[in-house]
Amino acid sequence: MVKRFFMTQLWRIQQSYTLLSLILWGIVIVTTSFPIISPIWFPFLARFGISATTPGAVAVTLVLMFFLVFGSLYSFGFVYDRYLRLWREQLDVSVEKNPYAREKLSPKEVMMWRHIFLPALRGTASADAKTRAENEFVERWVAKSVAADSNIREAVEEAEGWIRSDAPAAK
Repeated sequence: MVKRFFMTQLWRIQQSYTLLSLILWGIVIVTTSFPIISPIWFPFLARFGISATTPGAVAVTLVLMFFLVFGSLYSFGFVYDRYLRLWREQLDVSVEKNPYAREKLSPKEVMMWRHIFLPALRGTASADAKTRAENEFVERWVAKSVAADSNIREAVEEAEGWIRSDAPAAK
């Protein structure tokens, strides 16, 4: 229970760091590049009658630069994800280390085995001992997955209760 709580908090921190780091990097790049950009930008604005001393000119310049930097960083991430696919190996490792990808069943898989596949297998089961043994093996696997992990058990019970009721899905 404590381990799950801390893992959830760590996951939340990691998820927020992605957006936070984009924002912080945008701010850092904008504030460090402003002295370089301003001698070029303010004469350009002067052509349109906007002085560097106009209230808000510096703020608007910084905001525009921020959106340009943020958009560039986001575009790089999009290209990195869509076309370069350099994260594939990381994904493979995370699947290999995930206990649900190996021996444990996820709540959705438990539901599917319990309510779709096992009834169909029982209904079409032959008198063959090998087929019965395979069906019993899958039944034990489902039962063991539910009994071994309270999170799976609670999720399955919640889903079954929701399906039997007329209540909307929990958020």
